[in-house]
Amino acid sequence: MRTLILVTVTILGSALVADRSWARVTNPCLPVPATKLESFETNANVIILKTSTAIGSLAGSTGNLGIKCREVTDVSTGRKEQGLAIEVAQQGDLLIDYDEIPSLVNAIDYLSRLDMSATKLNFLDASYTTKGGFRIAALASRRNGVLQFAVRDARNTSAPVVFSRDQMPQFSGLINLAKKTLDSARE
Repeated sequence: MRTLILVTVTILGSALVADRSWARVTNPCLPVPATKLESFETNANVIILKTSTAIGSLAGSTGNLGIKCREVTDVSTGRKEQGLAIEVAQQGDLLIDYDEIPSLVNAIDYLSRLDMSATKLNFLDASYTTKGGFRIAALASRRNGVLQFAVRDARNTSAPVVFSRDQMPQFSGLINLAKKTLDSARE
């Protein structure tokens, strides 16, 4: 009888050690939406209408950026939010609220004017990040003197889309065109 109990305890004990699922930490809570546009995704039992207009794209040396205007509406209440959806190298859309667009444009203009005279040190890395994780950075080293720009999703470690200073006016123009398109939709 004692052997039977010992065998049973051994089998049950090894089953608990082998199945570690009881030790997994699960978080059933979704992360808090970072943008107003993302906040619509948490609405339950309502119809959410998403509309968009493609504005243009920018081809970098490591991928493409696609810029779209986005409008999201809660049909039950009529509440609307507008902004941008920027697709970075076909990895999904990064959402930027309408009220963040002016500061994004200012950041792009500032980064476009940067050069190595901003520092006496050998490396320069200046970046701007929106609430939704869109990050644009200017990177340079004194050794080669070339200033490059990189765009990526700051919420993960995906590879950035890299482009040159010559492409910055085109990028800024696409963002400004998107804002004008949203402004006309607001009237």
